[in-house]
Amino acid sequence: MHFLQFTYNREEVINALRFHFLRRGEIKVFRNTLIILLVAAVTGYLFSVVNFNALLGICVMMIIIGWAFWYLLPVSTYNKAATFKDNIRLRYNEEGMAISTANTGERALSWRNFSQIVETRSFFFLYRDKRSFFLIPTSAFENEDARNAFSRLLQSIFSDYSRLNIS
Repeated sequence: MHFLQFTYNREEVINALRFHFLRRGEIKVFRNTLIILLVAAVTGYLFSVVNFNALLGICVMMIIIGWAFWYLLPVSTYNKAATFKDNIRLRYNEEGMAISTANTGERALSWRNFSQIVETRSFFFLYRDKRSFFLIPTSAFENEDARNAFSRLLQSIFSDYSRLNIS
């Protein structure tokens, strides 16, 4: 049995939430649709089909929506989740892990509860489904060897394991 104890760093979690939201399929579709709309508006403006006020309105709308996805969505998610403010104690082995906090007690989870693992430089994202996940900061490990051992354990259990070289 291995043990970790950590608290979440607000800025790191917000960046992790941004990463999560921007990887979601519906956000990618929405983002690409907005880019197409912007290109069409600029092209229309260059060919005098769209007036300047319409182009300006579309640009302002894109800035507001971009701000909402980049700032508002991750910050509001962080503020709603009490887990990010707790001191987390985690025990894990080949069977699963047990998560405990001062407020909620201990909860045991089998590795079968998770469908996908994504490892970045800053976090392990343990996805239960496409929308819910548990974050383990890589800084929680006492050294690089412990982190690599955890990574190898997860890779041996999950066929859908992704390692991305981003923060």
